[in-house]
Amino acid sequence: MILILASGLAWRQVLPGGIPMQQVRQVLNTLVINLLVPALIFGVFLNAHPEPALYRVPLVALVTIGACLGAGLLVFGAMLRAGRLTRAEAGAAVLAVGFGNGLGAALAVVEGLFGGTATRVPLMYEMFATVPVHWSLGVALAAWFGGAAVGWNSALVVLRMPPFWATLVALAVNASGVAVPDSVVHAFGVLGQASVPLLLFVVGSTFTFKGLSRLSVLVPVVLLRPVLGVAVCLLAARALDLDGTLLTATTIVAAAPSVAVGIAICERFKLDSALFTAALTVTTVLYVLVAPYLQGWIG
Repeated sequence: MILILASGLAWRQVLPGGIPMQQVRQVLNTLVINLLVPALIFGVFLNAHPEPALYRVPLVALVTIGACLGAGLLVFGAMLRAGRLTRAEAGAAVLAVGFGNGLGAALAVVEGLFGGTATRVPLMYEMFATVPVHWSLGVALAAWFGGAAVGWNSALVVLRMPPFWATLVALAVNASGVAVPDSVVHAFGVLGQASVPLLLFVVGSTFTFKGLSRLSVLVPVVLLRPVLGVAVCLLAARALDLDGTLLTATTIVAAAPSVAVGIAICERFKLDSALFTAALTVTTVLYVLVAPYLQGWIG
């Protein structure tokens, strides 16, 4: 994983073919979101019947996201009122704390630690919790901190995302008992496997060391994003009777680094994108290094 992340960083420095990195990321993101991730979803959910407890994962995710967002608003709101942060910095920090990168580092980590079938956990976590909340409440908060107005269309972005509909269709087909030919499921699986390294490559291409010296903001982000996320997730998961691999995988997803698409949101609403990118860099590096030990600790 570290080598794939590093390849994205190296590509940004060398720029083979002279294609701007922003254009490369845009094309790869379009490919991943519109084709590869839906294929991965079909390959995973059509291959095995999800246990009933899996449907509790989004509930755990909503509790975790709500706690992280609330804590971020309290901490960085207090720093804003004290004059220690600008609105642009506070908004970027709140987004960095509130939402994890479930379709990036978390997907790759869960697949590496638990195998392909366990990727159902980050997909459920992302599609039915992170994505709807991020593209509604998250965008509204970004607009508020940036001093811009936001329409209802932004809250409906989730309905225009192919992975969301792919998840619904795959779950419906699985629940209906319709037999899908093994060759079709295998084709989806092979195509979907390309999404994990490409997502890591895109995350690696966003790395920058600019802003890493802003410890007064980065330290609270690191403490709130993975630490508070893990603590709240464990409490919520145990309250909903999650256990075993499902509990561990859900908790590892809750500790995921800041969501990469937050950079685009910050730029759109004139928040501090350099600060957000620094938070993404720090939380991603820590996540890749700590996640395997987190698995053993939870187990």
